[in-house]
Amino acid sequence: MIMKRIVLAATTAVMLAAPTGVSAQSIELGPNGLRVNPPEVERRYDDRDVIVQEEISPREAAAIAQDAGIDEVDQVVRRRNSYRVTGIDRGGQDLQVTVDRYSGEVIGRRRI
Repeated sequence: MIMKRIVLAATTAVMLAAPTGVSAQSIELGPNGLRVNPPEVERRYDDRDVIVQEEISPREAAAIAQDAGIDEVDQVVRRRNSYRVTGIDRGGQDLQVTVDRYSGEVIGRRRI
């Protein structure tokens, strides 16, 4: 019981006395003693403080739309979070497929 109080007091003292840059780190008390975990990996941000994610290319969006039913791709338009792929399906009708720019998931499909 006394050992727990000493460890708790030491942990509190370390947390209060730590400089600001170190406060981003976490402290873990486990069976192997006290452990200071490094800060999380820094993420890249663009000018608007939005997390930058890798996106698929318009060519990949066209290929995904072809898998979703478009036979001949007429146009690929980049929108805010998606690509809008228009073309003709195998039956000769106009089709529009919306593909998420980051995951490549088909999020919409309609005849136009």
